[in-house]
Amino acid sequence: MSTVEAGKVVSIEFVLRDEKGEELDRTPEGQQLHYLHGHHAIVPGLEEALTGKSVGDRIEVRVPPEKAYGPKRKVKLQEIMRSKFPADAVVEKGARFFAEGPDGRPMAIWVAKVQGKSIYVTPEHPLAGLTLHYEATVTAIRDATDDEKAHGHAHGAHGHADH
Repeated sequence: MSTVEAGKVVSIEFVLRDEKGEELDRTPEGQQLHYLHGHHAIVPGLEEALTGKSVGDRIEVRVPPEKAYGPKRKVKLQEIMRSKFPADAVVEKGARFFAEGPDGRPMAIWVAKVQGKSIYVTPEHPLAGLTLHYEATVTAIRDATDDEKAHGHAHGAHGHADH
């Protein structure tokens, strides 16, 4: 029987809640999250809790900010004009976009607030500073392909374009 370990593509169904029990996210009905274990594709606390589990195993884990999206920092919001976003983009609080970072590589930014034509963004994940509660069930485990290992993420059933 295969277990969750580095180099495996793992499929899970999950529900994510905050400290008050409010649901923040979940896998859509009839779908799973597929990720490459050991490649930082999910929050470290959840990845640690899944290590060694088998198909059908269900876990409940409390993940502190340090093992999730990090502590809340005092990050100054950056103002970007709406015209700098793609015309068809849905620009709303919590939306994620990618911008060129100081090193020239893409970096994630999140919309913190929208005021008319001014969009205020932050590099800090919206869940930073929160203790997260996951309920997850392992639905499948398989060996990662050489391509998946080289790319550092799981590919879908039909190759790289389907992940």
